[in-house]
Amino acid sequence: MNIADNSEANVAGGVAANNVDDIRVEYHPNAGIPPQEIPFAKFARGHRPRAYKPDVSTDPWYPFRSCLDFEFAELALEAALNKEQVNRLLRLMKSIRSAGKVFTLNEYNDLQSTWRAASHRMTAFTKEVVCINSMDGEPQEFTMYYRSLWDWACGLLKHPSIGPHFVFDAQHLFKFDGSSFIRFIDEPWTANEFWNIQSRLPPDGKVLPFILYADKAKLSSFGRQKGYPVVARLANLPVSIRNGEGIGGGRVVGWLPIICVKETKEHSGKTRFANFKNAVWHESFRKLLQTIEKESQTGCWVNCWDGIPRRFFPIVLILSADYEEQAVMALIRGVKSNFPCPICLIPRDHISDFPAQCELRTTENVLKVLEDARSQDTQEKKEQILIQQGLRDVDSAFTVVANTDVYRALSWDQLHANFSGKFGDHLWTELLRILDKAGRQTMATVEKNFSMMPRWHTLNHFDEALSISYTDGQKFEDLSKIVVFACHDVLPQNTEKEGYLLLRCLRAYIEFDLYTTLELHTTHTIAAGREALSTFNALMQKFAQKTDNTKKNWNFPKNHMRMHAFDDIEAKGVTRNFNTMPNEKMHGPLKEKYQKRTNFKNVAQQILDVDHLEAVSELIRCRITDYDVYLSSMETAMRSSGGNDVDDVEQEDFFHVRLGSRVKQPLALGAIEQRSTTDKAFTRFRAKLNELLNRHFEITGKPLPGGKHIQFQVDSEITEYRYIKVNFESTTDWCQYTDHLRCNPSFHGHSHYDCVLLKTAQRDIFGRLVFLFQCMVGDETFPLALVQPYDAPTGPRLAKDVHLNLWRVREQPRESAEIFSVRSIICGALLYPDHTRLGEHLVIDTIDTDMFLRVQMMHKAAGHH
Repeated sequence: MNIADNSEANVAGGVAANNVDDIRVEYHPNAGIPPQEIPFAKFARGHRPRAYKPDVSTDPWYPFRSCLDFEFAELALEAALNKEQVNRLLRLMKSIRSAGKVFTLNEYNDLQSTWRAASHRMTAFTKEVVCINSMDGEPQEFTMYYRSLWDWACGLLKHPSIGPHFVFDAQHLFKFDGSSFIRFIDEPWTANEFWNIQSRLPPDGKVLPFILYADKAKLSSFGRQKGYPVVARLANLPVSIRNGEGIGGGRVVGWLPIICVKETKEHSGKTRFANFKNAVWHESFRKLLQTIEKESQTGCWVNCWDGIPRRFFPIVLILSADYEEQAVMALIRGVKSNFPCPICLIPRDHISDFPAQCELRTTENVLKVLEDARSQDTQEKKEQILIQQGLRDVDSAFTVVANTDVYRALSWDQLHANFSGKFGDHLWTELLRILDKAGRQTMATVEKNFSMMPRWHTLNHFDEALSISYTDGQKFEDLSKIVVFACHDVLPQNTEKEGYLLLRCLRAYIEFDLYTTLELHTTHTIAAGREALSTFNALMQKFAQKTDNTKKNWNFPKNHMRMHAFDDIEAKGVTRNFNTMPNEKMHGPLKEKYQKRTNFKNVAQQILDVDHLEAVSELIRCRITDYDVYLSSMETAMRSSGGNDVDDVEQEDFFHVRLGSRVKQPLALGAIEQRSTTDKAFTRFRAKLNELLNRHFEITGKPLPGGKHIQFQVDSEITEYRYIKVNFESTTDWCQYTDHLRCNPSFHGHSHYDCVLLKTAQRDIFGRLVFLFQCMVGDETFPLALVQPYDAPTGPRLAKDVHLNLWRVREQPRESAEIFSVRSIICGALLYPDHTRLGEHLVIDTIDTDMFLRVQMMHKAAGHH
């Protein structure tokens, strides 16, 4: 089902009953909950559940004998202290122990025995031998480590602080735009696949969807020692918990065997050996999936955190992996096969043609092909059938889990397909080739442009962008956001030149990438994303034809798989639900365990033992934290004269803007006006301030202090600030985000004056912060900002701006700087000067999805598209 099929609920005849931005929630019929219409202000996303009373029958640090014992053990585990270090520290603790605190650990063995007792609080890893017939027919043994997926999930379902965050029923969400309700999706339960699977379950069945990730991790510095972790997450927890750290976040649930390359050189590249490796992988992975096999088929009742029993059907909803692992999961023959896409049946010779539609693989169809192939009377005939669809003669591990189709679970991976893939391995290398061909002077200019790029708190800064080799996907992502702005004035504006054509490809690429990055999608943004993908594909085909003489091969699977990106979003929610980036971040801690906690022999068991203890430590720490919060709330309730119930006690600090980094010495207005001799922005500063404040009292109808117009004197003082924190509602997902902005003459040795987007009576404008300050009028405090507006006319739109979809602004003269209330600041902005046109700047709309959508709306309002 396409999201557009159920995207608009027309309300003809009933428009008056709804306000713009009202939310409509339609629950799955099995939920038995009628549709709800909620005012936008009351629609909570990612809310904190109401307070609960923890179990006080046992100490939260049990089986440790005291809280201090646990805190010591937690520190020793985090610091990777060895036996000798633990004993030395314990002797020291014993000598300085406070009489008021209970501390019972005396030696290393005490600590270890307590950890052993605590380790039973979570299901430990199981070690099992997998036996597969090798190339010569002899059985070969491999070791697989795994923990029960079912036991791990049940632990979260019963956890009193995680349980309330679970969402068990599929939902369709809509937002009213004034004429119709427009559907939007973000979390997996708001997308189509969750709904479809729940429709196949009994009426009392609840979906328990797993997200599974598998990829090899380099453990040693040079990559000689590798591990093969499997990470699990639960898709019906909100992304803030699911992709976060600690309880409810990703958990290592398996450790797959790796076939040693040295022993297999003679077989490398042969079909039988590739089938053997795939058989080892699937037989090992099957051990993990068998821990939910029975429950997936019949369902299983679980008494959850709230005492309510629910019947759960576990499934594998999402498989998060790079292409190499996806090929193994799908049991296809990889890059050189006739059909190298793990999701659809596009021929290898056409994967760069981007056809509108291709036949999709399904488990049912693949099993039919395997059955047909295995029924042949010769090996040659069997192989011919399998080659035709690029399949391997291996049984899939995923067939043991009911309601799971591996080909629907496989998901487009933004990290490897875009950041490290399409951009890092291809577009970036093509740019380097073209710049090198243009000459040393051109290279130097682009390098200088990168180094002069204004700094932004969420972007890496590149002083030597072109001369460094990158392996980090985050670096490539940040480069892709600014590369067009660094190169727009260097590559000749000629639509037939390969350099300018590549620049257009880079712009089309980042627009497509930003649409795939959106934290929330509506019917309209998905349609716009598909259009951006179509534009990018058309430009890439033109560029490939233009550079055909370079013999660059664009016919590779990752180049094609972006065709499935928006289908995956409609099926499983936004890309952060299935991006490998949160999982790959877990490689670092595993590498650290290898280097600090093993003897470098038989490392898997040692790493997983430490990982298990860390999980137990997190569990106990969570209990202690919840216990402390509960005691604190009880004390607050007891002190409260109103005697409110503790569940109703909720204090949160909401604010739009807040000034910081205060200059200690107040400034006299006369001294500030003297700055106008070197900076014309301070011209008539006192007069502008008087005008602004008098106008404020006139508009608000407040009485003027003393009944007289405000007239600051030369010796009147104000307080300067050099930092401002701006909270704003994102246009992407309507959640609160924060910009950290500077207005500082010397921040880390450099002047740093950020730009902002301002709301004015006429329209939203861009401007640069010049001076942040606060003044007092009577008893009222006014936080204000002197801003140089960037709203001067720019003239007819340049052809380059049209081709690269750039938003251009022009600064007003410095003496035209105006004073605004800081509450007029919508959010921060990043502007890059156009060195070819004095006083003009380009808005870097690619810094994040919010600014991208804001500028897209500006383009639309200006009639640009």
